[in-house]
Amino acid sequence: MMKTTVFSAVAVSIGYTLLGWDFTTVLEANLHMKKEFDLNNGPSIDGIVLAVSVFGAIAITVFSGSLLDWLGRRAALIYSSVLLISGGLLMVWSPNIYILLLARLIVGSGSGLVFTCVPIYISETSPPNMRGSLGTMPQFMFFVGIVFSYCLIFWMTLMPSPNWRIMIGATFAPSMVYFALLVFYLPESPRWLVSDGKISEARISLQWLRGKDDVSGEMALIADGMNMITDTTVGGHAIGAVRSQSFLGTSTSQMSRHNTFYWHLSDPLVDLLGSIHESMSELGAARNSYFPIFNSFNFVEQEWMSEQRGNDSLPQTREAYSAEGNNGDNLHASLLSQVASAEANDINTSFTSEGSSSYLRRHGTSTSGLAQDLISSLHDHDIEEDVEEIHAAALSSQPALGDMVNTGLHPFRQQMVRLSETADIKPKWRVLLQPGVRHALCYGMLIQALQQSAGISGLLQYTPQILEQVGVVNLFSDIGLDSHSTSIVISALNALFMLPCITAAMMLMDVCGRRALLLVSIPILILSVGAISLSNIVKMGSLAHEILFQLSLTICFCSYVVGLGPIPNILCSEMFPTRARATCASFCSLAFWFGRLLSIYCFPVMLSTIGLSGACVIYAFVCCMVLVFMYLRVPETKGLPLELIAEIFKFSRQECL
Repeated sequence: MMKTTVFSAVAVSIGYTLLGWDFTTVLEANLHMKKEFDLNNGPSIDGIVLAVSVFGAIAITVFSGSLLDWLGRRAALIYSSVLLISGGLLMVWSPNIYILLLARLIVGSGSGLVFTCVPIYISETSPPNMRGSLGTMPQFMFFVGIVFSYCLIFWMTLMPSPNWRIMIGATFAPSMVYFALLVFYLPESPRWLVSDGKISEARISLQWLRGKDDVSGEMALIADGMNMITDTTVGGHAIGAVRSQSFLGTSTSQMSRHNTFYWHLSDPLVDLLGSIHESMSELGAARNSYFPIFNSFNFVEQEWMSEQRGNDSLPQTREAYSAEGNNGDNLHASLLSQVASAEANDINTSFTSEGSSSYLRRHGTSTSGLAQDLISSLHDHDIEEDVEEIHAAALSSQPALGDMVNTGLHPFRQQMVRLSETADIKPKWRVLLQPGVRHALCYGMLIQALQQSAGISGLLQYTPQILEQVGVVNLFSDIGLDSHSTSIVISALNALFMLPCITAAMMLMDVCGRRALLLVSIPILILSVGAISLSNIVKMGSLAHEILFQLSLTICFCSYVVGLGPIPNILCSEMFPTRARATCASFCSLAFWFGRLLSIYCFPVMLSTIGLSGACVIYAFVCCMVLVFMYLRVPETKGLPLELIAEIFKFSRQECL
């Protein structure tokens, strides 16, 4: 049933394969291009060739938020593939250093768009119970690209004169495959289509992604989430209920924490979402005594249950939907069918079919009367354009206003007109200043900056050189290869070993959660980085030193790809409202690329001054800071709809102000 969703995630993640390819090959290509272009004047050319692509990524990322909201997620990805194809072809040609730098700038621009857009697309097209697993797919494909690039580099190193242009320019071939998949097979993000006012197209996209016709519950939640940026009354009662009954409860263990050092430093949102997940886990399928509607986050399960309970009403609904553009009677039948289904189901199914915010607003409202009011307001409007807006409004719940049916423009019609008029309005910069969005944005940027400050990406990129410097290649001296080729083989094996670890992370991401994986993997990362430093400081035999270093390096990479590698991108694609998601994600990507730029220049300098041991001591200290921040400030988001995550961020900050 979710095969098409998984296919979409894999297809868009091919962009990260291209990033992994370029991440690895550029350093090896530098060794050969310096000789051809007579640039052996120091290490500066290495930094320039590496940095120019990062400058391209930064330049495009500045505008990526607006591009993603203007063009759409799919169109932006298509343009990124065009940039990658163009840059790859230019690098294959590159008659001089200036054309090469231009090509690197273009490839960097495409990489910047891919880095920002792919996590957003996956988060917006994945169901809550699969979003973490599919969000880890880009990391998996990134290391697939690294493995393939190392294989190509190894093959090139066996030649008398390696062709560095093929090393870095061969990405144009998989970029063409990427372009074809994006153009011919991938749908647009349904959430972006709803935000752009294209409700019918959004439902078609969601039906293809879910592999079924009935997606009314999820469509209602998506449409309902469009109002969260400006609606300050949505969900206040619900959030207050959770706050008062969960993490601010009256149990002795909870009350004792109010006076602790942790309580003053931690974000209340961590405990809020932690209590929600804890109560969901403890009660399972039973009713949640704190917040009943949290029992129905799984759209797939709830809609399947609805199908089993309402076998008679569902065909009627589908028939009405299939013919809803033909005449007004079919529209009325569609609305009444939805109303009947809503009245027949219990509170959980009502939440699923109405959406989070609309359910939170519904307290004693008569659904039948609401639907009749809506139907009476449908006059002189084009059915094809309005039917989805009307359906969304019918699912949206407000206090009953039956006495206003015959007075002027109906209030619900005003709400529908407002939704239609604001659908094409792109996020304004002032949205970033709202409490919940500002809160999430600060966390997202800091998470990305800390990830790069941890220095693991530098260790990954310079692995062959480090292995040669430390002497690990001596362990494989009997295979008949020179030290450089041997370092490439070991690096490829390291990258290949990462794939099972990332697969394990994909399986655990929606079971254990993002926060739990971070809190378990980062201490292991700290210990392994410390062991790398220790292996170079403590005097020991060469064999013991090489084995300890290689083992520590492998554990370091494994712990990184389980937690700190993929999770920052997942969190940064989950925390923001749909209309602000692209803009906020672009700011988070900027933090990543500036951190990456800093890493490019700092890591070689540290290797030449304080050595690998000193660099690893600094990185271990930074990882300790990352662990403290994650423990105190990063909440758990597994299994929650995107709209509800953004809403909880919003109201948790409003109550703290």
